[in-house]
Amino acid sequence: MIRLWWLLLLVLAKGACAEVVVFESTETPPFWSASLPEDGDAGRLLGILSRAAGIAYSIEYVPVKRFTRSHASCIVGTPDVLADPGGRAIFPIAVFNSAFFFYRPHHDVIESGSLANFRGHTMGVLRGTLEDKAGFERNGIRIEESDSIDSLLRKLRRGRIDFSILIEASGRYDIDRLFPGEVGHFATVEIPGTARPIAVMIDKTSPQGRAIAARYRKVLDGVIRGPAYRDALARIYGAGRVETVLRQIDRFVGEYRNTWGE
Repeated sequence: MIRLWWLLLLVLAKGACAEVVVFESTETPPFWSASLPEDGDAGRLLGILSRAAGIAYSIEYVPVKRFTRSHASCIVGTPDVLADPGGRAIFPIAVFNSAFFFYRPHHDVIESGSLANFRGHTMGVLRGTLEDKAGFERNGIRIEESDSIDSLLRKLRRGRIDFSILIEASGRYDIDRLFPGEVGHFATVEIPGTARPIAVMIDKTSPQGRAIAARYRKVLDGVIRGPAYRDALARIYGAGRVETVLRQIDRFVGEYRNTWGE
């Protein structure tokens, strides 16, 4: 009896000392947010994947500007905004699309076919997320940067900016939260071909990082095709879009598989 009790103590002690992986992210509801259940929609997917990989984790949220320059060992978000992805294994787990947002009382319909349609207007973007700022300005489009989606939406409403490029789901989420009585005043024009990945990104330059990446690599394909994951995708995107989203995730997995290593 004493021996069994001692073994139980050892097991409990081992569990208590198990290392928790700390991911760095930035508040981007409904995908990532400390205020949402399971850290948001993408957080729910991360939970399914991490449980399959046997990885305990937490998420530390930092401002957008700091996130784009992050050197954290473990990151969740979109690889596109990182100034230096470095030697990271990138595991796509979801997708997002971008759209033009404008405020109907200030503007008629915005046509997205050509940059010439935006000449003479001011475009709002999140700070650090626009690579070719000079290219827009050469086309007569003024750029105004902000540190949050909330700020950009308020500027749209006040007429300080004419339109903004935002993650579509995040923009709609914040409009519902900030201006529930004016949802119909905010319009979106989806930008074709803007599907981008949401991913788990692990620095492989340390033995610990390589071990974590190997565990995600081992389970990713099977988890994405599993029923729990499909159910979660249906909650996020709608049941009718699950197959399309899965094809997009598969495409991004193929693009980033060469980062995984052996």
